[in-house]
Order: sequence, then C-alpha cells, then structure tokens
Amino acid sequence: IDCCQQLTSHEIKVLQIVLVWVIILSTTSLIPVEKEEMKFIVGVAVNINLIFFYAAPLSTIATVIRTKNSASIHFWTMAMNTSNAFFWCVYSLAIQDYYILIPNGLGFVFGLLQVALYQCFPRSEVIEGTDSVTELSGDEGDCTEQLTRSHYGNVAESEII
Repeated sequence: IDCCQQLTSHEIKVLQIVLVWVIILSTTSLIPVEKEEMKFIVGVAVNINLIFFYAAPLSTIATVIRTKNSASIHFWTMAMNTSNAFFWCVYSLAIQDYYILIPNGLGFVFGLLQVALYQCFPRSEVIEGTDSVTELSGDEGDCTEQLTRSHYGNVAESEII
C-alpha cells in the first residue's frame, strides 16, 4: 500500500501499539469472561505498557555511554518519570498491591539508572562550525562553558574568537 510507505518507523510502531490495544480491549469486551478475568488481562496489559513507558528513555543509554555525554537525556522527563514511579511505589506499598509495585518499581530503578548516567557523564554540546565540545555544568539555565577539545589544539576559547 502506498500510504504505508510514507509512514515513519515511529508512526508504524504507534499504529502497532494502537492495534494491540484494540485487540485486547475488543477481546475482553466481546468474549464472555468473568469480570475478574477481564480486569486481570487488562491489568497485565497496562503493566506491560507501563514498563515500556518507563524503559523508553533508556534507549539513549548506549549513546550516553559511547559518547560519555548525557545531552540525549532530557532532564525534566527523567525527573518526572523517576518521581512518578517513586510515589506510585510508596502508594503500592501502603495498600500492599504488588501489581502496582512491580512496574513502578522497575520504573524507579530505570529512573535511578538515568540519574546515575546524567551525573556520571556531564552534559556537553558540540559548538557548530568547530570541532570543539562545550561542557555544561549545573542546570540547563546555569551553564559554565569550558572548551574541552578543538581542532586548533589546546588553545584558549578567547584565542579562537
């Protein structure tokens, strides 16, 4: 089909996820099953979906380790996912519900892994037009620039400009 050739790989994956959810919800709605079985099937599917949600930002781990640069980790997404997983873990322990604890516990561990990578490998950006790397320390708004390498050799930044 010509329309499918125009879709990006990301769009195809989104359509596949939607198709899986349509199948799960249609199956549990149309096939006569007990309400508890339906809740279990949908609950397991939601938990699997949640694990993929929490693990999605981890796709940059190889990039971060290879480049020793955490620029591909979005700070606010990392912070919110880790916080969200932590609070759901606390809630699940309070009500003793392990169906909530397991995927959110994994999400919290994945978040801590991202935090560790973010701390171990400082964020740095390539300055356009040169072969130099600018290291950013602190928050995204509070940057101190340090020229770490340049194709001009070890010269000060003021000598290049």
